[in-house]
Amino acid sequence: MEDKTISEPAYASKSNPLQALRLIKIFLLIVVLGMFVVGKRKSTWPIVSWALYSGYSARFRPPEPSVSAIELRVYTTTGDLHVVKPEQVLTLPRDSLSHKIVEQAFDNANIRVRDASRRYLMRAVSNLVHTNSEIQTIQAWKLSYQVEPLEVPPIQLQAPTSEVMVDSFSREDIADNN
Repeated sequence: MEDKTISEPAYASKSNPLQALRLIKIFLLIVVLGMFVVGKRKSTWPIVSWALYSGYSARFRPPEPSVSAIELRVYTTTGDLHVVKPEQVLTLPRDSLSHKIVEQAFDNANIRVRDASRRYLMRAVSNLVHTNSEIQTIQAWKLSYQVEPLEVPPIQLQAPTSEVMVDSFSREDIADNN
């Protein structure tokens, strides 16, 4: 039997342990300097650019002490009351456009825009409510709620702190303006 010895690869025998240690130190120095340079920017935390891990953006603002929302109260000729949120006015989820239509319907700055918005709102709400009687009056109410950030849920939608009627219009108001 022949005696076989296992020899090291050529690149391993030529490496110098001091040179390898020097390369590791240089690499660590580059990483540490990189962390300091990248960490100085407010939107990043060492090397990662996600704001989630940023030491600067982790500070949270406290919520506003109160919030408000608009609610439409729709009365029919039979006296039924239907509550409609502005987001429900349009069939597509276009909240900002729905809120704009509601705002314009109760804004007296431009009468033509107000009347057009009221006609559209009357048709949209009558399609939404699905009642056998006609809509008599639409009222806009501003509801304010207290925010308690440590409670679950933080806003009690069943108990507004204040209710203020913004304005109202009836079917006759729309008919008179045509």
